[in-house]
Amino acid sequence: MSRKDPQFNLRLPEELKEWVEQNSKENCRSQTAEIVFWLTAAKKRQEQAAA
Repeated sequence: MSRKDPQFNLRLPEELKEWVEQNSKENCRSQTAEIVFWLTAAKKRQEQAAA
């Protein structure tokens, strides 16, 4: 990701934060990359369901 990408703060329940942290380690990604991966996948599923 580019440093020019928009940023925002996100509050997560502790359990969800730990889940993101664990999955990002398992997938050798940063926590940001892990969240972007899952959001992108969810967006694609939603777009396919709407088509």
